[in-house]
Amino acid sequence: MKTATKKKIKTRGASAATVVEMILTLLMIPLGLAAAMGLDGTEKNLMMGLLALLMLAEFGLLSLTTLLRATARRYRNPSPEQRKIDFIFSGLFLASAVAIFIQPTLPVMAIAGCVFMFSLIPSRVISILRNRKWVNIALNVAFILLVLFSMWEIWVDEESLAMFVVVVMLSIALKSLIRIMSVAFVRLRLDLLKNIVQQTYAAEIILGLVLLIASFSFVLMYTDTAAFNGTYTNALWYCFAVVTTIGFGDMTATSMIGRILTVVLGVYGIIVVALITSIIVNFYGEMKKTRAVDAEALPEAETETAEDPGPETENNPVA
Repeated sequence: MKTATKKKIKTRGASAATVVEMILTLLMIPLGLAAAMGLDGTEKNLMMGLLALLMLAEFGLLSLTTLLRATARRYRNPSPEQRKIDFIFSGLFLASAVAIFIQPTLPVMAIAGCVFMFSLIPSRVISILRNRKWVNIALNVAFILLVLFSMWEIWVDEESLAMFVVVVMLSIALKSLIRIMSVAFVRLRLDLLKNIVQQTYAAEIILGLVLLIASFSFVLMYTDTAAFNGTYTNALWYCFAVVTTIGFGDMTATSMIGRILTVVLGVYGIIVVALITSIIVNFYGEMKKTRAVDAEALPEAETETAEDPGPETENNPVA
């Protein structure tokens, strides 16, 4: 019982520290962008000081969460190899935090960022060794190449170092978000969600919406050249604003074809938004019913187990 309690505490501690990680990262991103803009004087010193302080706290938390994941066996059930790697990088993250504390400069922060980026690679290598299907190999190799590419030519100038720090912060935020979502999804009955999606044909409807946005953007690029400057990205942005019913108003369709397409996209967008809302409501309704049934079945199972005398043996005869 004590061991289970310790594992539960470590798992919850890792999850809570991961949330703080993501919050700190989101605070650091604008500071890194400000440092990349080439500020001078007092403003630059203030930005760099805040960035160093937050990055120090960030890598301290990275060391803590990595250590907790390595010691908590219930946390996504990591392999022995992954636990050893977590122990190693926990120490490296702590060393990075100490280095930032001693020398809070942009090159030192960039080196700490390289340590984090390298920490993403071993798990992908383990995944390739365990699952040698070509799809898994291709995805993991592409991810590793993307990580290595992010560290290419970062030492050109101070602006490149600052932008690399921003990339590292975005990577940490994304990793933290994925980790939080993975912990949350463990408690969700995804089979119920899959059934609801299949019954409502939601996947087909959303795929149709994506195809409509892509094709309508292409048409609007040529029919409303003046409104969208003849660029596909502007037309795509306009279609997104229409479908989500945001309606920024920075660009509008002026031709008759463009207005007709806008009406079609708007109506389709309303249907999709209503569909997604109904799926979420039905999913949580089914989850509530399933948990209520499981809660009622558990005491009955315990009662049957307690009343069962077990098989007849010489030491345990049935009266």
